[in-house]
Amino acid sequence: MHLGTTYNRRYLQRLWALVASLGVMWRERGKLRACRVIYVVNTDNALLALAGRFLAGSTAPLILELADIQPVMTGDGPVSHILRAVERFVLRKCALLVTTSPGFVRAYFDPVQHHAGEIFLLENKVYPSAGLPPSDASLEPAQGGNPWIVGCFGALRCRRSLERMKHLADRLPDKIRFVLRGYPAGTIADEFHDLIRGVSGIEFGGPYQYPDDLADMYAAVDFNWAFDESDPNGNSAWLLPNRIYEGGCFGVPAIAGAATETGRWIAGNDLGWVFSEPLEDSLETFFSSLDSSTWRSVRERCAARAREDFTGDADYRALSGRLGRLAQ
Repeated sequence: MHLGTTYNRRYLQRLWALVASLGVMWRERGKLRACRVIYVVNTDNALLALAGRFLAGSTAPLILELADIQPVMTGDGPVSHILRAVERFVLRKCALLVTTSPGFVRAYFDPVQHHAGEIFLLENKVYPSAGLPPSDASLEPAQGGNPWIVGCFGALRCRRSLERMKHLADRLPDKIRFVLRGYPAGTIADEFHDLIRGVSGIEFGGPYQYPDDLADMYAAVDFNWAFDESDPNGNSAWLLPNRIYEGGCFGVPAIAGAATETGRWIAGNDLGWVFSEPLEDSLETFFSSLDSSTWRSVRERCAARAREDFTGDADYRALSGRLGRLAQ
């Protein structure tokens, strides 16, 4: 049943859409009453689910998935305080919280929301994995390391990442080149092309077919750019992005900031390099002095990892089993 349409970060519009959907749920309460489990993504949908459960006279357990912590949730203003209080109310009503990174638990759900309920970690791994093409077995740099090719694939939403790429492309024109594929998103979507226009060291290849194009895309790069500073003191520092698992499936070393959850994941799994502030200087020094043998040793280690380490099939089976037990 279609309950309405909402838009990112348009909170008043979301509120109106929630109110308007109550009539739909009342008319469809028989369908809701038949549900054994209610699984929702994001807090506003959880409020909707709680209302629908009440209207239907249902006691089905509610599972809440929160895959990101929006900037408004970490602010100090009255709106942020109200939204956190609403989220705490919802969390107390949930039988299970599903989230995508231990960083969210450690930095937000534990100390900020004081959530004491059960949590299921569902990382942003590649799923389903059945259609993934095989990885290129080559252990040589895409262009012999001259220049080094850095790929960034998927949602392109981080302005600071683009600024760092431009800095490196300008300072090391013969040493590094960036290849971007996917789609501009977030606050830079409208100005993305202006931000990279005229930078000879940055190439935007447009959207790609998933998963068919992945093998060729990752075979053509030497590094997987995993920096994200769109919300550097919150979500960006705590998340684990899909691209680290996607790159892992194809044995490409990742690079990220050392003080982030992504950086800790890379260092802990020994699957690339992490860098400390000031990042521009650290990255410039690294790419200026990197030799092929050093890169090759890390690439070999990445390529030797089992693909199952980066795919989500086992995690989804475990989550499905957990939902089945809650439904009993």
